[in-house]
Amino acid sequence: MKTSLFITVLFTGMMAFAAPSNNAAKPYSFQFKAPKSKPFSITQVAGSKELAFKLAAAECFKKLTGNKYPGEEKGLEIIDICANPKM
Repeated sequence: MKTSLFITVLFTGMMAFAAPSNNAAKPYSFQFKAPKSKPFSITQVAGSKELAFKLAAAECFKKLTGNKYPGEEKGLEIIDICANPKM
């Protein structure tokens, strides 16, 4: 009897920790504007806006560089664009 009560209490406690948090993944959209191009939007699904922003900024950088080294000056311009989305 004590063993089944202990297992029930233990299982109930574990379920409380396993319950989904309020940070369910949601879509977040960010709009970027590069000079001499049309604004573009990147949507990321993440548990927080901060994480979605990090993912969108990385995708923005890849999109604007074509996954190639753009040089230091151009790279800094692209980082500035991707770090400051239009909200």
